[in-house]
Amino acid sequence: MKLLTKLNKPLNKLNLACFLRSQLYLAPVLLLFYQQNGLSIADFVLFQGLFQLTGIFFEIPCGYIADVLSKKKVLILAFTCFFLRAALWLSFSGFYIVLLGELFNALSRAFLSGVYDSYIYDYLRSENKVKKMLKSCGKTNSAMSFGAMFAAIFSAVLYKYYGTVILLSLEFVLTLISIILLTTLPNPPSAKPQAITLKQKCLEIKDTAIATLGNPNINLYIVYSALLFSTTSLFCWCFQPLLKLSAAPVFMFSFVYVMNHALRAGFAFNVNRLKNFFGFNRLLAVTTFLCMYSFACMILSFYFKMPYVSCISLFFVCIGIGFQLAFYIANNNHVHNHALEATRATISSVNNMLQQTISGLSLVCFKFVISPAQNVTGLSFSAAFSIFGVLYMLGFVFLFYKIQKRGLSPK
Repeated sequence: MKLLTKLNKPLNKLNLACFLRSQLYLAPVLLLFYQQNGLSIADFVLFQGLFQLTGIFFEIPCGYIADVLSKKKVLILAFTCFFLRAALWLSFSGFYIVLLGELFNALSRAFLSGVYDSYIYDYLRSENKVKKMLKSCGKTNSAMSFGAMFAAIFSAVLYKYYGTVILLSLEFVLTLISIILLTTLPNPPSAKPQAITLKQKCLEIKDTAIATLGNPNINLYIVYSALLFSTTSLFCWCFQPLLKLSAAPVFMFSFVYVMNHALRAGFAFNVNRLKNFFGFNRLLAVTTFLCMYSFACMILSFYFKMPYVSCISLFFVCIGIGFQLAFYIANNNHVHNHALEATRATISSVNNMLQQTISGLSLVCFKFVISPAQNVTGLSFSAAFSIFGVLYMLGFVFLFYKIQKRGLSPK
């Protein structure tokens, strides 16, 4: 009875829907799926970079659509795009089918990333519980990570015996159930943008983006968070190439994925405790240190190419990723504290757009500096990570200096 009562609460329904939608059974072996469709490791990294870059075009418009329509409708649209990806990959195969499926996935991410936290804020505001924003966002992110972790536990075994069809079928069914759950959510009231014509709407989007990036209370943190996010993206999308080059058994693909999302779930769930323990700026400093430590782990892993050494190194990388997620959630809460009601989702999308843009550029550049094969000119993965690590370190030092000089200290 208590369980049913809890499930009837809107944010618990949202968390359950996110848990189901995040059961990405194909993700731990996505590189193998790419290779089945005729793509290479270099194509895999390039595709992920290109679709991170779609954030430039989709993130802010998707956030604005959520402000104009409703956060609930855009949440449903985000899940529907992912549903279409599973349906497409189940029905067809080939290079262009993979490309189109990833486009649906990119749209889904763009709609979801700019709206779920805004929906939580609007709902809590309607219930006079805005102080629970950080904790609630932490729970939602934790549900997403637990969903991915749960799927990864079974992914390798299912792939070994049944191939990718069963993995995509599970994603198809679970995403459909999550869409049905979202339709039962309430639609909390929120202020709407005032623009009427298309020109006015475009100008409002532009003005909101400029005002967000020009806000001295949040702009440095937005850029810093985007840089941290891009390193996480770079690490995660190189997990599978590392394991492949290390000749790791298939079960390790799932093990690393489970480990990553288990730690992410734990850090997301405890973000409020972490922020209270460290403070905002100290949490940022610890996250930065662990990020640079993660670069060292990736360099060593690609240099030695030994499966168990790689697995141990990735454990420490995943701890750094967990801290990055905690700071991302804390920073999102900080951004919402300075957001205007009428453009809340748009402002959140500006934050996410910058993250996707830097992340995409990083992955695309990384693809073009590495050597996709032994007989092709290019840097090794370890050399490429060394160069990228130095560049990121310079960026972090500069931004942290600017934050200290400005005297920012969010509560």
